[in-house]
Amino acid sequence: MLLVALTACFWHSYGRAAATHADLLVAMARKGRDLVVNGRFSAESMPELTYPLERAEAFSHAALLRSGSDVPASVAAFQDLLAAYRGFVDTLDRVRRTDTGTAAESVLAEPLRKVEASRDAVHAALQAEGRL
Repeated sequence: MLLVALTACFWHSYGRAAATHADLLVAMARKGRDLVVNGRFSAESMPELTYPLERAEAFSHAALLRSGSDVPASVAAFQDLLAAYRGFVDTLDRVRRTDTGTAAESVLAEPLRKVEASRDAVHAALQAEGRL
């Protein structure tokens, strides 16, 4: 009975939490891009981008465990967002060592677009499930 109650509590707040994680990842990606473009990003700045990813991955893991074999579309979309953000961070880490300005902005544009599109897919899935 307690397990059922805990699972229900998780899903009750899941939509807001998923949307918040998704929005935060986009905000952090944009901030990282801006810092690299302006030549103000260093290796010491990486944890600021990776910590939100770690928290979002923990949240996603909890959602996967609680969903069992019937994974909601929003959880799958969230997984795609995590992959897009991970790819963005990897690209940013590579670019920050060699480029700034428009060169960096150009290289980071497509990975950032993927993060933003993935966030939009999470929001759409949450709305379709009635969780937003």
